Amino acid sequence: MIRVFCPALALLALTALVQPVFAQDGSGPLPPQETTDNRDAAACLFCDLRTRPTLTGDWGGYRSRLQERGLTFAGTVTQFGFGVSGGINGPVPPPLSQGDRGSYTGRGQYDLGVELEKFGGLPKGRLVVTAEHWWGDYGNVSLSTGAGTPAVVGAALPPTPDNPGTLYLTNFFVVQPFSPNFVVFAGKKVVVGEMDQDRFAGGNGTQQFMNMALVGNPALLAAMPYTSFSAGVVSPQKWGQMAISVRDPQNRTTDTVGLSNLFSKGVIVAGEVKLKTNFFGLPGDQHVGGVWKRFDQQNLNFLLSPPPQYPETGGASSQTLSQGYTIFYGFDQFVVQYSDDEERGWGFFGRASLSDGNPTPVRYFLSAGIGGDSPFKGWSRGDKFGLGWYYVGGSTEFSPVTQALFAPRDGTGVELFYSAQVTPWINITPDIQYIKPGLLSRVSENAFVFGLRLNMIL
Repeated sequence: MIRVFCPALALLALTALVQPVFAQDGSGPLPPQETTDNRDAAACLFCDLRTRPTLTGDWGGYRSRLQERGLTFAGTVTQFGFGVSGGINGPVPPPLSQGDRGSYTGRGQYDLGVELEKFGGLPKGRLVVTAEHWWGDYGNVSLSTGAGTPAVVGAALPPTPDNPGTLYLTNFFVVQPFSPNFVVFAGKKVVVGEMDQDRFAGGNGTQQFMNMALVGNPALLAAMPYTSFSAGVVSPQKWGQMAISVRDPQNRTTDTVGLSNLFSKGVIVAGEVKLKTNFFGLPGDQHVGGVWKRFDQQNLNFLLSPPPQYPETGGASSQTLSQGYTIFYGFDQFVVQYSDDEERGWGFFGRASLSDGNPTPVRYFLSAGIGGDSPFKGWSRGDKFGLGWYYVGGSTEFSPVTQALFAPRDGTGVELFYSAQVTPWINITPDIQYIKPGLLSRVSENAFVFGLRLNMIL
């Protein structure tokens, strides 16, 4: 439990580091606004825990004062306690594990937003910095189900299975609007949650669904770097939004910023168009897009196969393929919208995609479900729910060795969660999943995943 509260203690220590807060003109420290108020705030650092929006509160007034000066801090600690019944029942190489077990994993994410205009930058410019780490069992029970999509994806981010506790800089990018319809961004950026997102099924597995197949599109994320240099343009419009970006295919998770040898191995180009809808008088979104990957990827025909012997002057086959693609479609649609807030309610969502099938191991993908703010009495305090189904159509071009060892096939699953908002800064989410594994079907049986997620806003 000590490690769980370390991020919170670190943020509390930060309040001491920022004292005194300096004036914008650099003339010296700002005087306390009200000496008595500051004493009262310090004496009541942890009062009103049931109603405050964050666990650590306003840091004696310094958090809000820093925000006024262009520095916004945010942090979350998420803990996963899950078990799996079934799953892998045969010998598999590490880091995969046998099924029928329980596991605990924690992860922390800490964000800093800097309003560059207040530090001499262009108007509306913003620097986004994110640090992440995990502890416990990497991936939780995801590596025991036999499925190709992690059942508890938040427990596998950042994807550094050999480094528990190590803090990684995963975001360091600038967003600069030049007009309401033209926004550019550039820098080191996490790919999860960037494309093919629905309002009822998205994120990184810490707020809504937990299975990667319902958080996002596994075909898009295949062979994608978790974080790397990315640059692009976003054009918000009254009717929706257009976006295009280029990304360096080199994974920079363990690099500080990672700007050396940019695009030396190739390039990833992505584009997406979103259209706002108003079916039945209720808001929704439709989106379509695609990703083109131009860099060397593993040819599935040679996966786990010995190198083929070709004459020096012949043989067109290769153990790598130089490009791949995925095209995708998705939607979300409100069915019920609550009168107190037009952003609150519940509805349907769905995704579909088609890929090359080699080197992308997912040939096609489908998902659909229902989710949003709870229709029960608890919705008024922020409860959420979701019920989703997915189908992963695997590639038919795996090598004979891969087919003999693991018999990869199509996989499917169902997930149900209910997130109870206990206080504004903490929610507890029971979650159950039924998974028919596809990737390792020869050594796996159908899996039942169950457990709890606890999320705290620091």
